[in-house]
Amino acid sequence: MNDIHGTAILDFYKQGSADDLVLYNSYGEPEEMPVEVFFRDQLDFSTLEHLALIECEGAILDLGAGAGAHALLLQEWGKDVTALDNSPGCCEVMRQSGVEKVVETHYLRHQGQYDTLLMLMNGIGIVGKLADLPDFFDYAATIIKPGGQLLVDSSDISYLYEDDDIPKPKGYYGEVNYAYEYKGNKGNWFDWLYVDQDRLTEACKASQLEAEVLMTDENEQYLIRISGF
Repeated sequence: MNDIHGTAILDFYKQGSADDLVLYNSYGEPEEMPVEVFFRDQLDFSTLEHLALIECEGAILDLGAGAGAHALLLQEWGKDVTALDNSPGCCEVMRQSGVEKVVETHYLRHQGQYDTLLMLMNGIGIVGKLADLPDFFDYAATIIKPGGQLLVDSSDISYLYEDDDIPKPKGYYGEVNYAYEYKGNKGNWFDWLYVDQDRLTEACKASQLEAEVLMTDENEQYLIRISGF
């Protein structure tokens, strides 16, 4: 498996540091991804993250759990949380750091029943394309219990294209491509989605789901609760 970022995260966990994790993108110059962001604790979480964790209820699936920072805090609070990631490196870190329920698989292969599906750090990005949101909602409906909820954050990245130096993509501007590089090994490009509030709300309505924006911060990052599954 192409697990570039997971290798960096595992190195950081074992050694307390890691070489530069480089993130290539479709809109500008490569950037360094700070690996320590995956190891934040409660004091480091944003207000949006705190609100999302407080709103978690019942059996929780932390989808795209990374190094398990959110799952560990939920677990500390006595919550029933399962952490899912398809990165072997991330899952190994979670197991070693004490996350009790770790699932290592692609999310579409996972079956279970949950009251809350949690997707933070722009977790909705895994959908990849705006047109694929209905299919994702269909999948979510298979694992979210009746009366359950999807808690997810995203942001409007139209600001990237306010400067003429960066050409706006032909399709939806929130559809981007990324690739990781670590220790000279570059991974495959993958699709990632940032979706603005209006389009995500419209997609929810089209799928006969209810959307409630719980907060929006000064950087246009927002937390939304999706229900009606």
